[in-house]
Amino acid sequence: MARCCSKGLLLLLAAFAFPAFAQAQVFHDFGFVRTNHTAVYSNEEQLLLFPWAGGLNSIRCQAIDLNHDHLDDLLVFDKHGNRLIPFLNNGSTDHLPFEFAPEYSRFFPPIHDWVIFADYDGDDQPDIFTYGLGGISVYHNISDDPNTAFELVTEQLQSEYYGSSTNLYASPDDYLAVTDIDGDGDLDILNFWILGKYVHLHKNYSMEEYGDCGHLIFRLEDECWGHFEEGDDDNAIQLGSDCGRKSEPSRHVGSSLHVEDFTGNGLPDLVLGDMDFPNLILLENGGTMEDAQMTAQLPFPSPEDPIQLYSMPVLSFVDIDNNGFMEILASPAAPNLDKSQDLNSVWAYRYSTENNRYVKIQEDFLQDQMIDVGSGAIPVLYDWDGDGRTDLFVGNYGSYDSSVYENGFLTSHFTSSIAYFHNTGTNEVPVFQLETSDFGNLRQWGKVALAPALGDVDRDGITDLVCGEKDGTLTLFRNLSADPAVPFFAPPVENFTGVDVGDYAVPQLFDLNRDGKNDLLVGNRRGRIAYLQNHTEQQMDFRLVTDTLGSVDVRNAEISYFGYCVPCFFRHPSQETVLFCGTEQGHIVYYDQIDGNLGGTFRQREAFLIDNTRETIREGIRCAPAVADLNQDGYVDLIAGNWAGGLSFFEGATPLPVSAEQPLCNKRTASVFPNPTTGLCTVKLPENTCGWLCITDTFGRAVLSRAICNEQQISLNLSPLPSGIYVGQIRSNGQWWFFKIIRK
Repeated sequence: MARCCSKGLLLLLAAFAFPAFAQAQVFHDFGFVRTNHTAVYSNEEQLLLFPWAGGLNSIRCQAIDLNHDHLDDLLVFDKHGNRLIPFLNNGSTDHLPFEFAPEYSRFFPPIHDWVIFADYDGDDQPDIFTYGLGGISVYHNISDDPNTAFELVTEQLQSEYYGSSTNLYASPDDYLAVTDIDGDGDLDILNFWILGKYVHLHKNYSMEEYGDCGHLIFRLEDECWGHFEEGDDDNAIQLGSDCGRKSEPSRHVGSSLHVEDFTGNGLPDLVLGDMDFPNLILLENGGTMEDAQMTAQLPFPSPEDPIQLYSMPVLSFVDIDNNGFMEILASPAAPNLDKSQDLNSVWAYRYSTENNRYVKIQEDFLQDQMIDVGSGAIPVLYDWDGDGRTDLFVGNYGSYDSSVYENGFLTSHFTSSIAYFHNTGTNEVPVFQLETSDFGNLRQWGKVALAPALGDVDRDGITDLVCGEKDGTLTLFRNLSADPAVPFFAPPVENFTGVDVGDYAVPQLFDLNRDGKNDLLVGNRRGRIAYLQNHTEQQMDFRLVTDTLGSVDVRNAEISYFGYCVPCFFRHPSQETVLFCGTEQGHIVYYDQIDGNLGGTFRQREAFLIDNTRETIREGIRCAPAVADLNQDGYVDLIAGNWAGGLSFFEGATPLPVSAEQPLCNKRTASVFPNPTTGLCTVKLPENTCGWLCITDTFGRAVLSRAICNEQQISLNLSPLPSGIYVGQIRSNGQWWFFKIIRK
């Protein structure tokens, strides 16, 4: 079984070198072209418009003209994986006018946690405001037909606090409001106080000082904008507050803000979402332009049809049908991967003149046109019915069921299942038809994080199902039916190998030692692979050989303890065994030198390349590869799953020659001593560095940040912080350095 994982050519770096005297070129091992043309049908036999767009969980949308045809296209940002998903507008008014166009994502700078598009200089082109090192990074839109491009304006937007300029605080968990609050023509910013509860107004003085809107000159103008406060333990709003109790314990961080004049009185109203809560509250402004006073609160968009999306919904206003009127899109914005709704997580509302309010028209906007299995898609390619055509199975962490509050904290429940797509095409043209979203009726067992592997385990000639579990064990579902059209699985045999490989086990059945029997190769959260060799001809007897096969370790130790390794062993057309590994950070890692070296160290090769530059393929966090030659052209194809529950398709292509001019991608680190530390430590800085240093905890929350310039080293005091692991980041002139600090 092979799990594994516009038209930018993706390459995997070379193994085929020829002697210099032959003057032959060095070629890449693999070539891939990203495509969307492989047809996929729903179980209602509806042809999906963009099946391979990768799924959606937690999104915000922006209208932007990507191809300069004077039509507003759609750019989607998914927080769960920091993915940009572009769609071109074909101008249709009869049906959904968008076409998936992934090639346009490369024109945008790196974006993570959140993004807001707003035209700050009045050139009618949306600029980018995004999270950066405990604050806000800004990119200016310098697009000029036919090119789309952005230029970094500042890595750390400044504001004047009490006469002193410092970074304008932003949390990775908040969605700010960037809009003209006071009606003077330049963009202001609303954000929450660093400890929550109160909204701050940072006024832009560009118009006052320069007479135009093209500058970003912010001052903290109002520490109690709107005169309201959020509750410490819930999302209750107290109107008429003077925000004078800042010494009291603060509430949790995480809110979404959207400003619009909903009441038609010319004043900015505010729609507010909150971490761990599904609703949005409209705060109506009954004050003045100079002094906002929130005087009423209502469910949004209406009491009759309120938004209820776990957790912390955020709004987008876009015209989704080319009728000239804005629809509302709502999607959860909470950073927690295990709390947000995933399926049916993009609600669309259209204004009804008959009802004089916005009414919900859809709960799965865009999602209904793509493969989306919830959260944590893990694809497997396997010929289930023996017809010579490879079918597609997709496991998942789970799909959202419900949410409850336990001891004041939100807990969301998910249930895992496997989707089965039957290949109804030909050997040359695969076509996938969804047969069931609950293959084997696995949902009845109420499990999460079931990672599937298919193969004959008990040597009876019938394909069985093995699932990795969240607790690191393997569960066997024996197939008792010889008819693939009606599989019948026996009750699960939990921990049937007696081996715990570590949390989030992801198995693959593959004959690694070429003895004719399927072995079990199991990835885990630690980023490693366990090898369980099949020792007998007839009985199930999987024995652990090693839990560090090939010394594979896909963790990025500078960022996380975890790797979430998803192994995909397969045989190259040359019959060499190779390995693709999915990772937590979304990269696919490639290993060779496996045959005859099962007790040694596999060789890690260069990662996937995009457009002949050393950029790794990234399709969102928790990437999961599956590999097979689906069109019988001699080149392996690759399908990649991701946390958003969707898949991306990369068709195999002729490998290109390696360019001698390709720049090397060096890993940059900074040194810290002592490390571990009880509190005080020193960071040695790269030479001639001017930029920003930020320390974050393991949840990505900034706990310390400061400017640096031409210093050889700096001292840090982590004494006030709790024990744990912290990640340091230094950014200067578009380059990054990383380091890890262990606070004892």
